[in-house]
Amino acid sequence: MTEAMFVEHDGEPVSAPVEGASDRVAMGRRWRSVWRIHFYAGVFAMPFLLLMALTGLVILYTQPIQELTQGDLRTVSVGETRVSYDQQAAAVALAYPDAPVISLTVPVDADDATIFGVDDGSDAGRQVFVDPYTGEVLGSTDPDGGIVGLANRLHGTLNNETLTIDLPTVSALWDDGAVMRPYVVGDLVLELLGIWTFALLGTGLYLWWPRGARQTRTPSFLGIRRGVSGRARWRDLHGVAGVVLAVLLTFTIFSGLTWSTYWGAEVATIADQLTPNAWTDAPVSAVGTRGELDRLGNQLHWNTGDQPIPESYAGPTDGTTPAPMALSDVVTVADEEGMKPGYTVFFPENVVDGDETVYGAFTVSNSWPRKTGEARDLYLDQFTGQTLAEQDVYGYGGVGRALDTTVSLHMGTQLGVVNRIVMTAVALLAIFSVISGAVMFWKRRRQGTLGTPRRPMDARLANGVIVIAVALAVVFPIWGLTALIVLAVDRFVIRKVPALRSAFGQRG
Repeated sequence: MTEAMFVEHDGEPVSAPVEGASDRVAMGRRWRSVWRIHFYAGVFAMPFLLLMALTGLVILYTQPIQELTQGDLRTVSVGETRVSYDQQAAAVALAYPDAPVISLTVPVDADDATIFGVDDGSDAGRQVFVDPYTGEVLGSTDPDGGIVGLANRLHGTLNNETLTIDLPTVSALWDDGAVMRPYVVGDLVLELLGIWTFALLGTGLYLWWPRGARQTRTPSFLGIRRGVSGRARWRDLHGVAGVVLAVLLTFTIFSGLTWSTYWGAEVATIADQLTPNAWTDAPVSAVGTRGELDRLGNQLHWNTGDQPIPESYAGPTDGTTPAPMALSDVVTVADEEGMKPGYTVFFPENVVDGDETVYGAFTVSNSWPRKTGEARDLYLDQFTGQTLAEQDVYGYGGVGRALDTTVSLHMGTQLGVVNRIVMTAVALLAIFSVISGAVMFWKRRRQGTLGTPRRPMDARLANGVIVIAVALAVVFPIWGLTALIVLAVDRFVIRKVPALRSAFGQRG
């Protein structure tokens, strides 16, 4: 019998007689084994890629989508003078008497509405929009509603945050917390599928790497052959898109995993151990008088300094406890402190403990997503407006700051317009890769089978591939478990059951 080697024809290995073929037969078996892994990884990863790309595009363009779908609430006609924030808050309180006002987001542009957060008892609360020039309440929305809210929920938890599962946590090795902790199942599924995408990218690069006959046909790693059509053309387009995606998508998935339920939480814990974060707790505010409100340059009458600060959104008081400073003054202080336009003011929470009341502080936070360097929280005394403390990105440890930067790049905000263009390209290329992969599958699918790549009975993997797989399993143990299950099913179930063996195209 003539010895044979596996060479590529239209992207699929076939046998051809050559000299010294034993090593090349082994290489062909390795190639086919990697191809089969690539297929299985695609089964897991392709729906994930499509979902993440589509929802990611919605999230990336949240602002224009909201302006298009909620323009009547978010956009106002520019007037000559503005109503004070306290009057706007009073209008919201009147319109929603059963939902306390808890936050204020100042307009960025002149034609933007003021946004107030109210606590209606739901997890997300509601956003109430007010015309800053007339004080008219324009309406409200559910922050988790609409296409943007759905995209965020699908992108983060598969739209289910309630179902959890207990898993062991790494931090139990050095703290006194529980070993088993609950994690959101939807997020775990996305995390697992994201890691399968790493396997998809790695095996795809291995299969695309120029070798043998294709090395002579295609002079460039990024080349698309001329004069080919059908599945061969789709394969070239799919391969080139995959090469371009390899680095960008690896970074995108990794940065997304840093805030995932399981792996991200463990990484954050380890990062804090390596380079500890220096968090600033929200300080307790003092009880003050009008005479202490001196940072705004207020001109006070000589006999008013001992009066309690005038009430704002808090409603009537009993005359013995001073009310918080006016919201307009809080905004003035925040502007004076250099907060980024569009920041949010979170109202203080006062806690009654027996006969004593603990007075909280105003927390002013720059909007998110934002550039890493713009991360900043400001804590203001609710009675005097004095800056009690602040937290910025330099309170993060070195590793934490680096991870935050990857998140800002992932969100398309770190490098401005260029960043958004790149992330848009990543999403579109991912969608094309999914479509081209599906087309290739359909074109090569053999009648009577599931269209899977044939698996030689004596399957072999290159040592380098095995090392990479083991390393991936160590770093991502959840993926390692599922990979073992897939390999076991492929070897011990599909191989032993004739019907499955035929359907999956397995041969000796």
